[in-house]
Amino acid sequence: MEREQYDEDKQALQDFLMDINDLNRIEEKTSKFNAFETLGIVNTEIRHSNVLGWLMSPNEQHGIGETFISKIIQEVTRNYDVELKGHDPLKLLLRDYHDLVVRREWRNIDLLAISETNKLMLVIENKVWSKESAHQLKKYQDIVESEYPEYQKLFIYLTPFGDDASNPDVWMSMNYRQIVEMIESALTLKQNMMETSVKHFIEQYIDTLRRYVVGDNEIEKICQEIYFKHKRALDLIFEYKPDVQSDIAGTLREMIEADDELVLDDSNKGFIRFTTKGLDQKIPNEGSGWTSSGRILLFEFQNTTKGLRIKLIIGPGDENVRNNLYDVVSFNPAYFRGRNKKLTSAYTAIYLKNFLDYNDNYELNQEKLHEDIKIKVDRFLNSDLRELEWVLLNELSFK
Repeated sequence: MEREQYDEDKQALQDFLMDINDLNRIEEKTSKFNAFETLGIVNTEIRHSNVLGWLMSPNEQHGIGETFISKIIQEVTRNYDVELKGHDPLKLLLRDYHDLVVRREWRNIDLLAISETNKLMLVIENKVWSKESAHQLKKYQDIVESEYPEYQKLFIYLTPFGDDASNPDVWMSMNYRQIVEMIESALTLKQNMMETSVKHFIEQYIDTLRRYVVGDNEIEKICQEIYFKHKRALDLIFEYKPDVQSDIAGTLREMIEADDELVLDDSNKGFIRFTTKGLDQKIPNEGSGWTSSGRILLFEFQNTTKGLRIKLIIGPGDENVRNNLYDVVSFNPAYFRGRNKKLTSAYTAIYLKNFLDYNDNYELNQEKLHEDIKIKVDRFLNSDLRELEWVLLNELSFK
């Protein structure tokens, strides 16, 4: 049965790889160089704000002048004509925005565009994949109203799909599909007057938005057709695809196996478990329902997409062993930081240490991520872990 399954899986993969026409369709759509992909910043909110702020600024060296900011004003008046309280749509459309200046992250506001001549401000909160935090928009509104009381203001809440703001009476929703259309329109109008390198940069940004933010309908359709045609092969590929989480898990396992004093236990990419030889000899294997080894006390690296931390956990098993372990913890609180305040019936963390919270810098530099993990984990294995082991070995007593 297993051999038959293997042969069928192998044939599915072979059929997929031999379907040159389908693969070429994807290749044509995705093989072009894209600086945003290369730099790993397609989902980085602040980079999108930087590009949009650059395009909005009439005096930047992009060659589109006021075209993009004028398109934004047109879009606002077209979609929110009735709601433009205190604004005359005709005047907004007829104004000259040559003096517009864009501030980035002023008082934490993503984009603040100011025209001194017109006494007009655009306040834009940009949310690519994050959500609005409590009272965030009200706070920004109050800041701007206080600092610029004499200016007219347009408040825009920009998200991939035009989510409603918490206070929609003030903040007008705009989506990234509208942004793509406005950039494309500006590019069409001005492409003959801009440098080739700038034109290519803007085209790459449009491509990035279509593929990673709003969705490219044509690519989506092709991918769906290929998936249904080669579902078995693609499911297999996805199941075994490499990823950063798996790489980190591999690094942690290698570090544990390279240390003669450590013993690796059942693990996967999300949970890497181990103990020390000293603890393994001292503590009876009276665990149940956790790992195949029957160990009741294990160190556990918790390797998530957001970060890496380690816990020392008392698992389910013999109550006398569990109580004995927790008594040692209770008498030595200085060593067991982050412990649960009481012994629970199944899993009780008696030590917790955060190693890393992953951020945008690590997304851009995987080598730095692995280097920092190795340094911090090595420091733990040679310091904190040895202290914990020493306390447990010296104070545990099993009859």
